[in-house]
Amino acid sequence: MSSTSRALQQQIFAEISAHNGLIYKVCYMYAEDGEHLKDLYQEVMANLWQGIGSFDGKSKLSTWIYRVALNTCISYLRKNSRHKSHEPLSESAMSVIDESHEHAEMLRTMYEMISRLGKIDKAIIMLWLDEYSYDEIAALTGMTRNNVASRIHRIKQRLINSND
Repeated sequence: MSSTSRALQQQIFAEISAHNGLIYKVCYMYAEDGEHLKDLYQEVMANLWQGIGSFDGKSKLSTWIYRVALNTCISYLRKNSRHKSHEPLSESAMSVIDESHEHAEMLRTMYEMISRLGKIDKAIIMLWLDEYSYDEIAALTGMTRNNVASRIHRIKQRLINSND
């Protein structure tokens, strides 16, 4: 590996590190406890480091990070099915959300409701909440735009109904 490409990779990894909040948010949605959150985060970071060479710049860096994080979390859960008990995440795991107490409590409730969704629905709604367009979500998930739109509508209805 040339020093130029190594320098570029290190620069990209520094930019990846600036997206810690995004990475933690994805990991949080798939974690079942604080230790699991740490495991998922480590796994995502390792995959990002290994995959830096595959980042072609055709999409935003945050989109590529999201895709790697989602795929890593879903794959990790498939491989490590030992995480079947569902313990609530600790306060320290929630500390990645730096908000007012009231706002943090609402986010905690929302994340709890979202965590009950299936893997794909969880990914879709998180992308939508992060203001990705239907087209971007479709590209990230491999679905059609129309499928994404109808899934988002159904997910929102399910979340509204579960809050009653």
